[in-house]
Amino acid sequence: MLYNGAEAALLEATTDGMPSSGVDSEIDYDIAVLTNVRHAGDEAGMTYEEYMNSMASLFSRMVDPERHRKVVNIDDPSAPFFAAQGGQDVPVVTYSFENKKADVHTLKYQLSLFETEVLVQTPHGILEISSGLLGRDNIYNILASVAVGVAVGAPLEDIVKGIEEVDAIPGRCELIDEEQAFGVIVDHARTPESLSRLLDGVKELGPRRIVTVIGCCGERERGKRPVMTKVAAEKSDVVMLTSDNPANEDPLDILDDMLAGVGWTMEEYLKHGTNDYYPPLPNGHRIFLHDIRRVAVRAAVAMGEQGDVVVITGKGNDTYQIEVDKKEFFDDREECREALQYVDQLHRAGIDTSEFPWRLPESH
Repeated sequence: MLYNGAEAALLEATTDGMPSSGVDSEIDYDIAVLTNVRHAGDEAGMTYEEYMNSMASLFSRMVDPERHRKVVNIDDPSAPFFAAQGGQDVPVVTYSFENKKADVHTLKYQLSLFETEVLVQTPHGILEISSGLLGRDNIYNILASVAVGVAVGAPLEDIVKGIEEVDAIPGRCELIDEEQAFGVIVDHARTPESLSRLLDGVKELGPRRIVTVIGCCGERERGKRPVMTKVAAEKSDVVMLTSDNPANEDPLDILDDMLAGVGWTMEEYLKHGTNDYYPPLPNGHRIFLHDIRRVAVRAAVAMGEQGDVVVITGKGNDTYQIEVDKKEFFDDREECREALQYVDQLHRAGIDTSEFPWRLPESH
């Protein structure tokens, strides 16, 4: 990057890459940014205290008031803890979605499927930003970016230009646009909490229906499997269950665990399938499954109709699928783009893709 003329770099530091592991202890950061604290201790193998201390280690290195800056989201309850780390005379820039006491905060916003418009108050003036980053969570990302710009004294027009030039954050509420009549979003959400926030954010976009694909990894966190399904079934009109890195575990066993979230077993689900019709859940929503992820993703995309949003979750910008001892290339985004090439053709052929398996025209 340096040889190519880069003067600054932004790094998303994860808890398992903090100084305690030695991965980035040699990096001399200038700015530390707190977006939020969402304890993934079970996944990271950490207690809550270890998780917090790992994150705090970054802020503890902010000691030079001439060079270092702390940027914190004061909507997060842990903001005071992180702001207090490091040098007490190091400048702190705060941001918030609604708290007017923050240095950077939202005055007004409008969400749509293809654009986010937000009016942002800063200590130096009001910014009007139109961004291709979708959803409420991305407004927080925009606010964090503005706050960093304020912290380094960047001209306001440069802050706006920089944000508006970012079309998408790979795998983070990433819109797949092939000029179809409905939305397709790929996101990394793989916990009940992140899935719930994602689907709440999609709901704010005003879709006619939400069609969601979820999967759970093999050989880990069995307890979250039914919870993932429960969240998806409550907040989506149609849910497609599938595999996501099953590793050495049988994908059908994983799906059986997931079905428990709606009070079904695999045996009960398959019994319905003998009639090629799976009944609605008590809330009227539908649930389908397929253990082959490629089939599930493409089937969900084919279900999309005008005004719908199809949400593919779990992998985000990860580009692999782990089955048994094989790690093979797989990209949800590419699968979506490929599927979108055939949706109109399927509908013109009279194939009913609203059910799964698909229904052929009666003439067949």
